Amino acid sequence: MTISENAQQIDQFLNQVLLLAENQREILLGNERQQAITLTQGHLLMLLAQNGPQTNGELAHALAVSPAAVTKAMKALQKEGHAMVTLLPDPADGRINRWTLTDEGAAEASAHAGEHVETQAEYEAVLNQFSDADQAVINRFLVAMTDKLTGGKHA
Repeated sequence: MTISENAQQIDQFLNQVLLLAENQREILLGNERQQAITLTQGHLLMLLAQNGPQTNGELAHALAVSPAAVTKAMKALQKEGHAMVTLLPDPADGRINRWTLTDEGAAEASAHAGEHVETQAEYEAVLNQFSDADQAVINRFLVAMTDKLTGGKHA
């Protein structure tokens, strides 16, 4: 394959990733389960499970989205009858509200974390198809592309 053909394949791959990730915070692979929530909502639940009750601002900062986007996602998770989150006043300042998980939300957060584990296993299964030398080249390529895409600023 020529460099030009490889460059075209990279372009197609990145465009496919963009299409898959549109309106989502992440891409998860593996056993796709039927879920009534978005990947972003699942990630918010997972953040609450990992870090405990948090404000809109804290969650927005963690996801690099607007507080309004967090509010919209959390309001959908707060549906009556199937609430996965609830608001609690901050113990130190009653004017501040923090989101916390319900039992249903904790179960969904755990399932979402499991999807992250499955995705990592899928990546490893693909990488295991390549020799150690090939994996070193793949790593160098990914680092170089990340530098190019971020201007050398890693997250």
